[in-house]
Amino acid sequence: MKTFSIRRRIVFGVAVAELLLVASLLVLATSIMRRHAQRSFDAALYGRAMSVAALVRFTEGPQPQLEFDGSLLPRTPPSGTPDLYYIESSEGKVLAASPADAARIFIRETGDFELQGIPYRAIHLQGLPVLDKEEDDSTSGITLNVAYASSTQEMRQSLFRAMSAVLIAGVLLLGLSVWLSVWAIRSGLRPLSDLATSAAAISATNWQLDPPPSTLHTVEVAPLTAAMKAMLSTLRAAFEQQRDFTANAAHELKTPVAILKSTLQSLVQQPRSEEAYRAGINDALADLARLETLLHSLLRLARAEQRAAQGTQGEVSAVDVVATCESAIVRLAPFARSRSVRVVLAAGDDPIFVHADSEDLEIIWTNLIENAIRYAPAESEVEITGARRNGSARITVRDSGPGVPPEDVPHIFDRFHRGDRSRSRESGGYGLGLAITRTLIDAYGGSITFSPAEGGGACFVVELPQSDTHT
Repeated sequence: MKTFSIRRRIVFGVAVAELLLVASLLVLATSIMRRHAQRSFDAALYGRAMSVAALVRFTEGPQPQLEFDGSLLPRTPPSGTPDLYYIESSEGKVLAASPADAARIFIRETGDFELQGIPYRAIHLQGLPVLDKEEDDSTSGITLNVAYASSTQEMRQSLFRAMSAVLIAGVLLLGLSVWLSVWAIRSGLRPLSDLATSAAAISATNWQLDPPPSTLHTVEVAPLTAAMKAMLSTLRAAFEQQRDFTANAAHELKTPVAILKSTLQSLVQQPRSEEAYRAGINDALADLARLETLLHSLLRLARAEQRAAQGTQGEVSAVDVVATCESAIVRLAPFARSRSVRVVLAAGDDPIFVHADSEDLEIIWTNLIENAIRYAPAESEVEITGARRNGSARITVRDSGPGVPPEDVPHIFDRFHRGDRSRSRESGGYGLGLAITRTLIDAYGGSITFSPAEGGGACFVVELPQSDTHT
């Protein structure tokens, strides 16, 4: 898959966005300046047209006539391009006009036009009154029609200069904003680079993530840093657990193998009687049985961890938890009788269904009940209760034994952990039962908790997601 750079994508996106923004502002500014310049020009053009119309007066005499005083015409603009005007009365009499050729062309034009290559803008005013007439004058009905035009060349040049200045300023601002954006993006992404540098130093011998302060003070990066720390902590715990498991398994396997080897070596060192050979072989078979038990426990733990990793809810049917508890109790009945311990089940008459493998559930209850029987005093009871609670099936196993020392409580579900170190492997097992139990419960989305029982002893509470159907 083709790689890409987040930084380049962000920079490109910001640059394109700012370019569009600057272009839009330039278009808007140009439109506003053009409109403002045209309005100012039209206002000035109207003023000039009115000033020219004011030069039309009545002559004195018995028959007043309209005349145009050209001596007071506005001066030619600094550009040297003369203005164009045309004045006639409402009676159709031409009172004043700029050069004839220009007037004839101009009089037919409106708005913007060109005359001999020079741009002009014209205004036409009709029905203007003669400004010096009297109210009772017989000529009061005469009005003026005025057309006036000025060159827009100077306005266009000024507008071009202003637009050029705005364009240059816009380009400079665009360059400055892009540079600032690139700097800000690089600075903003620097904590990620620093975090990657710190993460690259992590190895099997160094699990410590030492992020720089910038990653801890950056709002967007701080959650990632915290998540990486939590992930490394979990991975480190799993790595150490796997390492300890390998070491403990090797140690546990080494002991029965060494005993078995020693027994067999003693049998072949010198001739013995049939009874001695038979006793030695029986001891070897007992050692092989203990070794087989350990291997079965290890394989069962591996299968439970595989199920926990892959999930099993969709692969199993609903089973009655109470029935699996009864099966485990029946299996452990001889052991309970040998310890003079009574096992009591209180779960009601209604079945409680969960999605799980019945064999796995029996292993869970067997491990918990066997531990309770082993530590319960003679002539005591191991109480097992089953109930429904908040959509879960809850199974509680309680005994009245010595309980668990507080320093051992955090480790009771660890592999190869034996709380009572005075017990031998023959009487106390290999410390894998509760580890297998918790792993199987986790595989089915459940939980197991430990707490001291009231009046002494231990209490294990298992909760599994309850099934609404038994199919």
